[in-house]
Amino acid sequence: MSASTIEIAIDRIGAELIGMNWKRDDGSVVPIIWRNMDRQPPNDGFWRRHAPILFPIVGGIHENRSVATTGETIHFSGLHGFFRNSVVQMVGATPIADGFELSYRLDSNDATRDMYPWDFVVTVVYTVRPDGVDQAVTVTNTGTRPMPFQLGWHPGINMPVVSGGRKDCAIRLPAGPVTRMFNDENCFLTGRSEPFDTTRDFEFTEDGLQATYMFDCSMVRPDDRFVLVSDVRGRHSVRVAFPDYPHLGVWSDAGAPFVCIEPWQGMDDSVDAEPFDLKFGMVLLAPGLCDTRRASIRLIG
Repeated sequence: MSASTIEIAIDRIGAELIGMNWKRDDGSVVPIIWRNMDRQPPNDGFWRRHAPILFPIVGGIHENRSVATTGETIHFSGLHGFFRNSVVQMVGATPIADGFELSYRLDSNDATRDMYPWDFVVTVVYTVRPDGVDQAVTVTNTGTRPMPFQLGWHPGINMPVVSGGRKDCAIRLPAGPVTRMFNDENCFLTGRSEPFDTTRDFEFTEDGLQATYMFDCSMVRPDDRFVLVSDVRGRHSVRVAFPDYPHLGVWSDAGAPFVCIEPWQGMDDSVDAEPFDLKFGMVLLAPGLCDTRRASIRLIG
């Protein structure tokens, strides 16, 4: 579906944004998302996903298992929980003044309760506009107990955006007090952190991207929580904004022509395993309440 200059594709597996095309005035089409519009990417050694939603955890836990302080046992088959692998229900397709909205929903069920013993509804709304797409994810606790969860988005952005090469691209992190949080070879938090200089372009390395850069942006004003991925000389940029997410991951396969700009609420486990509900950035949602987090991908230039 499209809205003026933007065309997108959403998969019913995980409500994942699997394609985003920028249709330029000269008739050319620029693919913005990694593996753009490819439902069956080749197994070429690089990441095979596009922009999965992460729930009910971000990252991983020790041996994919954990226990909450209240006694619940949690287990997953891998990283990032189960939402990204779940079949969701499409519940709406609505035209709006300058585009349209697509809505999806996942309700807890026997399979999710086996892994994560809480009742919930997760709704995902994509709003497509002439210059990009907005995403809003709402988590509702439909059970009778407080529900611990983390939430994240994992969009891969093609590098370059239009022209040049990956080495010519620049990444600019949010302006403000950003803290880098260090992780070990398993991506677990070590407890070490330090202030990070965001006044210049982010000098990433291929090994660093492979290991994941993790940042705490909770002290940055919500309106300033965005990352720019720009071509050489900044003629074209992709702006990933995440006003409702306090944390950020920047990751890629070393040498691959993409970068994942990942808005997070929460991060991986710590080196020393913690109770599930005490993981860094865990939200404890009271029964009957909901929590909405917004992010967007916009084109500049």
